[in-house]
Amino acid sequence: MTHPSPLKRLLASLYDAFLVLAVTFIATAITLPITRGEVSPEHRLYMTLYLLTVIYLFYGWFWTHGGQTLGMRVWKQKVVSREGNALNWQQAFVRYLTAVPAWTVFLVGLLDWMLGDRIHLPSILATVPGWLLTIAGFLWLLYDNTSNNWRDRLSGTQVILVDKI
Repeated sequence: MTHPSPLKRLLASLYDAFLVLAVTFIATAITLPITRGEVSPEHRLYMTLYLLTVIYLFYGWFWTHGGQTLGMRVWKQKVVSREGNALNWQQAFVRYLTAVPAWTVFLVGLLDWMLGDRIHLPSILATVPGWLLTIAGFLWLLYDNTSNNWRDRLSGTQVILVDKI
């Protein structure tokens, strides 16, 4: 089995990020009648957990049903178990759970870079460059001869190239 380059994996991730953004917009719109158009500070945690669950269901569905998100399909990639089988929901959960911190720190760092003094970040987030954790994950792909990142190792999965879609 051949593995995609880190650049192709990144491009598939970016493609999926736009889809996830659309899914979270829709998921948020569904809550608007209940929240009367705003989320109060005491309900932000619930909203965050709700959106994280929606995003997990998005990825989990694609990974367990065919092994390809839409971005992976475009870039001819597929996620499978180390043995080459379809993922189960447990593997999808571990894969998702290990990706959330890296992407969260990356997005917080991006916001800090874009908005600068206009947002007030907790000091730990402001001092750690958000892109560093995500970049480290992609650098690991260059180091690992099987192109498996931390998510792949911890979840027992691998991303492979596929000829036909």
